[in-house]
Amino acid sequence: MPVIKADAYGHGAVQAGLRLQSIGAGYLGVATIDEAIELRRNNVSCPILALSGVMPWENVESFADNHVTPTVINFESLDRVARYRGSEPLKVHVKVDTGMGRLGFSLGEIGTLRERLGKMRNLQVEGLMSHFASSERRDDYGARQVEAFKEAIEFFASAGIAPRFIHMSNSAGICGYPEAHFTMVRPGIVLYGSYPDKTLRGSLRIKPVMKWTSVVCFVRTLPAHSSLSYGRTCVTDRETRVAYVPIGYADGYPRSLSNRGAVLIKGERCRILGTVCMEWVLADVSRVPGVSPGEEVIIMGGAGVEAITADELADAAETIPYEILCGVSRRVPRHYD
Repeated sequence: MPVIKADAYGHGAVQAGLRLQSIGAGYLGVATIDEAIELRRNNVSCPILALSGVMPWENVESFADNHVTPTVINFESLDRVARYRGSEPLKVHVKVDTGMGRLGFSLGEIGTLRERLGKMRNLQVEGLMSHFASSERRDDYGARQVEAFKEAIEFFASAGIAPRFIHMSNSAGICGYPEAHFTMVRPGIVLYGSYPDKTLRGSLRIKPVMKWTSVVCFVRTLPAHSSLSYGRTCVTDRETRVAYVPIGYADGYPRSLSNRGAVLIKGERCRILGTVCMEWVLADVSRVPGVSPGEEVIIMGGAGVEAITADELADAAETIPYEILCGVSRRVPRHYD
């Protein structure tokens, strides 16, 4: 089940969905019914699971009408899907909280849940699922989660509830918990060429999907002791040639990369000077000859032997690659090969 929620982690859910469907994805995972409907309106026809469940303000009929499978995450959401009356049972996936402490039925609730599900003829439990709390590292806590989920699977099976799909592993779980692959896995960030955690780098052969570029708008040569950008956080200590690039935190380039980030221009790393603005960054091109307006600027991607990855940006910004990728604003134009 490729996960393409959050606009496919910033890559474009429709394009990702169509591509994954064309190469045989059996199921797609999104967060909400709205994300699913966008896919349906753009010719994505394979099964879709809405991972966040049915919200109090949502109509369960919209799931059925758009052939979207809801996740049942608690008794309130069970009550909402139980009101569905259709010509065929509504397929659902039931989530068990084995230790994440977020969505799903607690282990103490599954007895009541099993009893209630056994009486509902308008629902078909197609899937049973759980989620790791810290799948990026293999430890006793994760192992106990797997065992708890196996016990839940057996508990439901004893009442004749044996779903077709059993799934727990996200990207990191795929790497570190082979015993938790069950009948389905949910790759997310690895689809887009980033590792879920720096400790897993190299554990899978993956390739970044996104190349994020801008262009040099203009270039200035400034004398020593010149202040650059907001707050005067950068004052030049020598004559400095500066490229002005029309991209900023409104586009998803983190402000925390002020005076810390770098871009690639003509295959060379160029340091970000000063505070990242809403629409601008300033790059030091003093040691890169011939930089002129219109020159390509690589924010994320490769040029020659150099590359800037989402993982590198995340490290420098003290965040995670998920946030970097999801943060690329929709106002940044996307072009697809």
